[in-house]
Amino acid sequence: MIYNKEGGNANFLRPLINAYTLLPIHEITAIPGKISGALMLVNAITDAVPLIHGPIGCAFQRKINPFRPHSAFYETPCTNMRDLEVVYGGEEKLSLGVKETYEKYHPGLIVVITTCASDLIGDDFKSVIEKTKEDVGCEVVYTAGDFVGKSKPIGYQDALYAITDQMLCKYQKKEEIEKNDCSVNIITLPIQNTALKTAEMASVLSEMGIKINKICFDHTTVKDLYELPKAELTITDYPLAALTLMKERLGVDYYATVELEKYKESKEPELLSPYGIEGSARVFMEIAKRLDKEGEAEEVIERRKKIAYEKLSEIKKGSGLGGKKVAYSGRGCLHSLEQQMLLRDAGINPSLVIYKTGGLGLFLSMDAMEELQNITVEWARKYGSEPKILINPTTEEEIRAMKENGIDLAIISSLNNAVYEYHKEGIRTFNREDLIVHYQRIGFECPVELAFRLGEALKKPKKRNPLLCMLEYDTCRANLTHEWAKLADIFMSLRGGAVGVR
Repeated sequence: MIYNKEGGNANFLRPLINAYTLLPIHEITAIPGKISGALMLVNAITDAVPLIHGPIGCAFQRKINPFRPHSAFYETPCTNMRDLEVVYGGEEKLSLGVKETYEKYHPGLIVVITTCASDLIGDDFKSVIEKTKEDVGCEVVYTAGDFVGKSKPIGYQDALYAITDQMLCKYQKKEEIEKNDCSVNIITLPIQNTALKTAEMASVLSEMGIKINKICFDHTTVKDLYELPKAELTITDYPLAALTLMKERLGVDYYATVELEKYKESKEPELLSPYGIEGSARVFMEIAKRLDKEGEAEEVIERRKKIAYEKLSEIKKGSGLGGKKVAYSGRGCLHSLEQQMLLRDAGINPSLVIYKTGGLGLFLSMDAMEELQNITVEWARKYGSEPKILINPTTEEEIRAMKENGIDLAIISSLNNAVYEYHKEGIRTFNREDLIVHYQRIGFECPVELAFRLGEALKKPKKRNPLLCMLEYDTCRANLTHEWAKLADIFMSLRGGAVGVR
């Protein structure tokens, strides 16, 4: 349990922020840690190449365990540190690695990603790279994991900060930058389809008279990175250390669509989510105010909202969504509330909400998790619903509750291997990951698309997969076998201890 300075239980907001900065994004097998997080960013820059300064296993790990099977890290050159370098230093190998990487790939940027081995022996990355850069025809930066303290996701934040600090801020001064008037950058995590997530936002902003300077990371080049400081404002998912640095040294302000501190002032649940029709309208208006475009924005927002509500009305009539009972299974964190707000626009207030707190118990006190759940219930009551709440139930308890509440559709994770149990009992399912990847984005169209897909899911025939009944899974972690569940618990305990959580 986390305690505050006064010795009592921590309040809701601060431990929630801590949890979001510490929890893995893609579960156990795809944590964007120091190496993989940096690879994620470098891989999204078309003419950049990473160089891993460490043992060969550090480079090979992501080839056997990529974030997505269709998005592997193909180029991961490595200095191949061995026992000799660990004893006598790996600076010579680093210098040679930079030169060989340039000779083979001829990139516009090399990002040196250090590892535990090279960090612990104290290699002087800065002096080696500054000297070696004279022998190659591209920019070289290094990320050692010490630029931004505990900012997470580790690796992604470190690499972005390193590029900003060692490259963008090094060669540009804010008084010399030629600004692209009334323009914005849009920066989002390159884990998912950036083009999909930003297309409508870019379209709406353009209609308001706001120019798009750069979108990252969507076919981003090194040249694009150098042009980021030309914007007046950068729009991001959540605050990034690199953007704070860019504001201080290059004069580019930023706006975070998910800013938990806003909730402190009004305690309105809507301020915790930038998604859905009203959430998107709020975000667009706040951006417009920052650029003195309120007048133009008001007309565009109202027109877009009207079109979206009309489409939603037609879909609801055709699918009968409004009269259906839905169960939603989330992780008991902010994403759950965000997704439920999208469901509301689609004409659904879940009748049953299942919270799987999992690793959140390492970072949030029981009081903090209870407050999160209370927010969900209070918000649902505001819109005429009072869902039944289940906390960490077994699969059998979930199915029993669904039958008792007459659930028509269960929105659950595709990672949950107990999906077959629902199908066996005649309960239709909708993949929660589809909701997160394809519909959880800022804009007026995504609730319309979600409503249509939910309607289609309700029309599908019920499935039955009897062969899967032969497999045995953990009762509380239904996506894992008993053995893997124990390993997951050990991993989370060790990881919690490593960051000083009690």
